[in-house]
Amino acid sequence: MFRRTLFSSIAALAIIAVGATSAFAASPHIVGSPSVTVSGNTLTVTASVAGLGSVSTVDLTLSGTVDVNSRCYTKSGNKPQAANKQETLTVGSTDTFDVRNGRTNATFTVSPVSTLQCPKGQRVVIESFTYDLAIVYQGETLGTFSG
Repeated sequence: MFRRTLFSSIAALAIIAVGATSAFAASPHIVGSPSVTVSGNTLTVTASVAGLGSVSTVDLTLSGTVDVNSRCYTKSGNKPQAANKQETLTVGSTDTFDVRNGRTNATFTVSPVSTLQCPKGQRVVIESFTYDLAIVYQGETLGTFSG
């Protein structure tokens, strides 16, 4: 009888210990506000993600849409008589990032942002853009941001 009670007590403590470990498991979240910039025809999103636990790498996904207004410019900076191109780019990019002390700095690069094709001697210029994006980890949205 004593052995059975002792075994039951040890089993109960083991279950509680496993549950307590799960309660202190990773709790991923974005630290601060992500940065979104456009340079040339490339969109760059940078975010710091913490609470990742003791993993060595993490797969993060950037998803959402970017609305772009672009136009062709001559080398001298003039705008030819042509209409701007307005388009919506669907973003779905997954990358693997190194984790140190439960944290990573993720940088996503989306290029090209505009599919506008300019004639020879001209270049694409992004005149304006808006975005509605999310960073996702293991199917869970860590944060959304718009601008």
